[in-house]
Amino acid sequence: MAYSITYIYKDLTNQNQLLTKTNLKMKKAFHILAAMLTSSFAFAQDETETATSPATTWGGSADAYYKYDFSKQMNGLTSFTNSQDSFELGMASVEASHTFGKASVFVDLGFGKRAGEFSYNETTDKDINAKFLIKQLFFTYQITEEFKVVAGSFGTHIGYEVLDAVDNKNYSMSYAFSYGPFFNTGVKAQYTKGKFTAMLGITNPTDFKSAMDAGSSQKTYIGQLGYIGETGSAYLNFTTGSTNPTPGSLVVPSDENKTQFDLTASKTISDSFGLGFNATYAKSKNDFDSTLDGEWFSLVGYANYSFKPSLLLAYRIEYFDAKDAAPSLGTLTGTSVFANTVSLNYKVGKLTIIPELRYDASSEDIFLDKDALPTGGSFYALIATTYSF
Repeated sequence: MAYSITYIYKDLTNQNQLLTKTNLKMKKAFHILAAMLTSSFAFAQDETETATSPATTWGGSADAYYKYDFSKQMNGLTSFTNSQDSFELGMASVEASHTFGKASVFVDLGFGKRAGEFSYNETTDKDINAKFLIKQLFFTYQITEEFKVVAGSFGTHIGYEVLDAVDNKNYSMSYAFSYGPFFNTGVKAQYTKGKFTAMLGITNPTDFKSAMDAGSSQKTYIGQLGYIGETGSAYLNFTTGSTNPTPGSLVVPSDENKTQFDLTASKTISDSFGLGFNATYAKSKNDFDSTLDGEWFSLVGYANYSFKPSLLLAYRIEYFDAKDAAPSLGTLTGTSVFANTVSLNYKVGKLTIIPELRYDASSEDIFLDKDALPTGGSFYALIATTYSF
């Protein structure tokens, strides 16, 4: 009987040990399974997050204006405001951008007369208002946080003013903008370190999206050195090479090359007051006829005073010297112009209303008076509206 009790006790003990080992094995298996499921879920979640693409960012702007020249003539010699006693549509723009990883793309489409004049090598007088044009289209690859490569068609780095009216304080454009480059199509590399930036690039002939359309195998070389501080910035810009047709001309000259040096700077004096400056020098050279060589320069100053967030006064003063310019500069060749522009910016949400007065005085009689006779001055008023979205 004692033997049986002992046997039964040992048997129960062995069973308990077996159950304990089994439970431990089951617990271990459960932990392994849980870890596998957790890892698989995390991996699947990472895969889903990696595959999910960020949303496309959309934006755009539009502008229109009415201009009245007190001489009752079309005296405009700068870009985008060559009209008289007429309500004019400027440009409607639609922009889209998308970034995924280190790569991004930016698409900027323009529709209207302003876009047509900007892309003057792609339009004619007949269809300048009727074409939907690619203003900019470029791809960016961010190799490191400091170094990136951009390829495509992009607005010029030369000058203080830009194409889109919504980004300027004065609606009319300076001579420096109007007779400088508008855009480049090619590739550029940009390096940014702290407050300093540098850019070098090679592109098609200036203002051509296709070298085939330019009828030239020449290339344009571009460069920039920049400093961006807490209350101001300065950029030294450079472009050389290519054919560079006169803005507004639909004839493709293939003999003229151009080199331009350009300095832009801005400074915030206070929350209400800011200053800007642009100095630019351009030299053109004809490949076959030195009598067609020439040079011009421009000095432009900007002052902006904000009375309140919705009301700003902008003043621009410019001295444009084309006394030694090449014949390709047209009416301005052999003269100099002193231009003054005063613009009021009144903002109502995204809408900006811009009343503007402008007086240009020339050393030669390049404008027309009320009797359509040559005169040395031009005085006009305009009111413009811009809207961003």
